[in-house]
Amino acid sequence: MRILFFLLFIPFLSFSQLTKSGFRNTNPSLYIDFSGKMGSGKGLERFGKKTHTFICGNSLTIVHVTTNGVAAENKTVTYGTVKSSLSGSEKCWITKNLGSTNQAISETDATEASAGWYWQFNKKRGYKNNGTSTSPTFPSTNSNTETVNWGATTDPCTIELGSGWRIPTLTEWTNVNSTNLRAQAYAGALKMHAAGFLSQGSGLITNRGTYFTYWSSNYSDVNYAKGLTIQTTQTYNQITNNDKDAGFSIRCIRD
Repeated sequence: MRILFFLLFIPFLSFSQLTKSGFRNTNPSLYIDFSGKMGSGKGLERFGKKTHTFICGNSLTIVHVTTNGVAAENKTVTYGTVKSSLSGSEKCWITKNLGSTNQAISETDATEASAGWYWQFNKKRGYKNNGTSTSPTFPSTNSNTETVNWGATTDPCTIELGSGWRIPTLTEWTNVNSTNLRAQAYAGALKMHAAGFLSQGSGLITNRGTYFTYWSSNYSDVNYAKGLTIQTTQTYNQITNNDKDAGFSIRCIRD
C-alpha cells in the first residue's frame, strides 16, 4: 500500500520539485515521509529524504515562486539565521532581507541582489526594483486605508518561510531601536543595511545605499504604519510613521 501511494504521487510533481536525492518540498510547513504520509508541522523542513526540526543558526533554503502571490520573481534563496536578543528577548532572525539573493557586503551596499524585495503595508505582494524599474507593476494610487495590524494571512514571512516566521512587531523594533542599533546595524549579527524604499505612487527606488527602512506589523492610522528607519549619515535610528503605500524592506523573525 505504501509503494502504491508513492507511485501514484509522482505524476503530480513538477520537474522542479524533484531532485536526485528525492523530493524537494517548496513549502517549509509541509513535510512528506516515505511511509506515504503527508502532513504539516511547525519548524519541519525538507532536505533530500530527511525531515527534521529547524534549528536557529542553520541555513534555510526557500524556493520562492510568484504563483504564491508573494514573491516578485521565481528564485531559490538560502537565508542564514541567527539568535539575537535585540528585540527584548531571544528570537531567531534571518540575516538578510526577505528576497535578497546575497547578504549585503556593507551597510551602504546599493545592489539589487542585496536589497531584496519591498512591500506595501499589510500586503503580501513583493516588488523588485533593479535600479531603473519595479516589477510587478507598482500601484500608482494610494489605496491602503485599513486600520488593522499586519495579519498572518498576508505576512510574507509566514507565507514564504513557514509557520513561526513573521514580521517584527512595533514593540520588538522599539526594543531594537533603544539599543542604539545604528552603531551595530551592519556590524552586528543581523547584518542590516541601507536597501532604501519604493516611493508611494511611483514605485521609484529612493535612498538605496543611505536609508534602512523596515516595516513593523503595526499600523498607526488610516494612512500610516510604523517602521524602523536608519540613515547612514546620522548616528541614531528611529521609529517612524510611514505612508502605508510606500514599499519597505522586511526582515523576518521567529519565536
